[in-house]
Amino acid sequence: MRRFIISFVSIIILYVLQCTVFKGALLVAGVAPNLMLMFTCIVGFMRGRKSGMITGFAGGMLIDIMSGGMIGFTPLLYLLAGYYNGMFYKEYTKEQMLLPISLVAMCDFSYGLIYYFVTYLMRNRLNLGYYISTVIMPETIYTVVVTIFAYIVEKTVLRIFPKIFFKTS
Repeated sequence: MRRFIISFVSIIILYVLQCTVFKGALLVAGVAPNLMLMFTCIVGFMRGRKSGMITGFAGGMLIDIMSGGMIGFTPLLYLLAGYYNGMFYKEYTKEQMLLPISLVAMCDFSYGLIYYFVTYLMRNRLNLGYYISTVIMPETIYTVVVTIFAYIVEKTVLRIFPKIFFKTS
C-alpha cells in the first residue's frame, strides 16, 4: 500500500513539475523533459512490468485528462514503455546506471517518433527531419540529463528507505 501511495504522489508531483517549472523557468531550447515517461521507465525497470504498466497508464491518463485532447493515446504509449522497461527488471542491480538511462533515452525518442507519426504525419505534415532536430532530440537529451540526476536521487532514497520500495520477508 505504501508503494502505491508513493507512486501516486510521485505522479502528481512530477506532473505539476512538468507543467509548471519545466515548461516555464527551466524550458531549454523550447522543449521540456518528459518527466512522466522518465518515471514510468524507472518504475518499470526497478519494479517490473506490472508496476511499470500501471504507473505509465496512470501518468498518461493524468496528462491526457488535463490536456483536454484525445484521451487514451498517451496512456497507451506510457503503458508500453512501462512494459518494455519491466522486461529488464531481472537485469536490475543497484549499481547499474547505463541501462536504465539508455532505456529512458530510447523510450523518449520512440515516444517522440510515434507521437509525430500519429499527430503530424496523419495530417500530411512531412518534415520529419525538422521535427527530430528541433523537438525529439532536444527533448530526449534534456530528459536523459534530468534522468541522471533523478536516478542518483532515487538511488539515495532507496539506500535510506529500502523497505518502501522492495518487499522484505
